[in-house]
Amino acid sequence: MTLGSVSMALLRLNYGIAQFPLQLIEDVGISRLDERAPLRLAYENVLVTVDRAAARLLDDESAAARAGALHQRTAVVRFTLALQQRRERQRQEAERVARTARMDEWVRHRERLRDAQVVYLVDRGDDRPTTK
Repeated sequence: MTLGSVSMALLRLNYGIAQFPLQLIEDVGISRLDERAPLRLAYENVLVTVDRAAARLLDDESAAARAGALHQRTAVVRFTLALQQRRERQRQEAERVARTARMDEWVRHRERLRDAQVVYLVDRGDDRPTTK
């Protein structure tokens, strides 16, 4: 056994010890949150980053597998949230455009009423205003 392999084994052991509380927090607390909760998504993103770093630095295949599986699951949730946010922005924009169109139509209608001449169909005598 070489010095490099011993040091790598010690680093893997330390990572396993450091990873235990992170996984415990995930199992006990974070997993109870809604999968769309910002806190859960942020925590899972931290786990993915940590596992990817361990996979790269320690050549740990199990960490790479964990990171890949968690990233794949959270990517679906993030994509779904992004689509929902996009639809909400589009709906708000459509409502704004519709409100603006209604307001413009109301303004044009008021202008037409203001500019219209009153035409009496029946002569009612004194009801008609006199023009001088």
